[in-house]
Amino acid sequence: MHASAGTERCHEAVTKMPGSYDIVINIQGDEPLIDPHVIDDVVKALQDSPDSVYSTACTPMAHEDVDTRVRVKCILDSAGYAMYFSRGVLPQNKDGQVRPYPSPFQDRPYLLHLGLACFDRGFLARYCQMPPTPLMLMEDLEQLKVLENGYKIKVIVVEHEAHGVDEPEDVQKIEEKMRKLGLPSRAAALVN
Repeated sequence: MHASAGTERCHEAVTKMPGSYDIVINIQGDEPLIDPHVIDDVVKALQDSPDSVYSTACTPMAHEDVDTRVRVKCILDSAGYAMYFSRGVLPQNKDGQVRPYPSPFQDRPYLLHLGLACFDRGFLARYCQMPPTPLMLMEDLEQLKVLENGYKIKVIVVEHEAHGVDEPEDVQKIEEKMRKLGLPSRAAALVN
């Protein structure tokens, strides 16, 4: 088996591991600072949502970053399930302006998707058998294949100072955060 996408590589790796697993977590390599408590909470969300096959996390997004195409946004239904993920502004109003939600929803934030996916093990195998879907290919977002096939994704909203490595200039920002947290950064490791 040759896996081309992250979810397929995750499935390939877990099939080679000894033992049996009910839940598989895929933490994207470009999200090095995800809080371990967020990982635990995403697992619990899947365990507590028997109608879901996948869970993930989002965090409120800085308003000035909403129109950044490399940051994946998410909108949720009233029960906390994903309705859609996009690299574009989501939701987008008719005049194309990025602005706060209207009253009485003005406290609702835009949501940034974190690079973390928690799968039901059986579903992960089924996912890898599904053909690519139009929206998945258009947005280049694997989780859209889940939604397009009618499955539910449970999303938790967490307070997390997220910053993925999506562009070259992000490396320096992550390394600075790592230094502030007392973690060895790549640059520090090269010097020592």
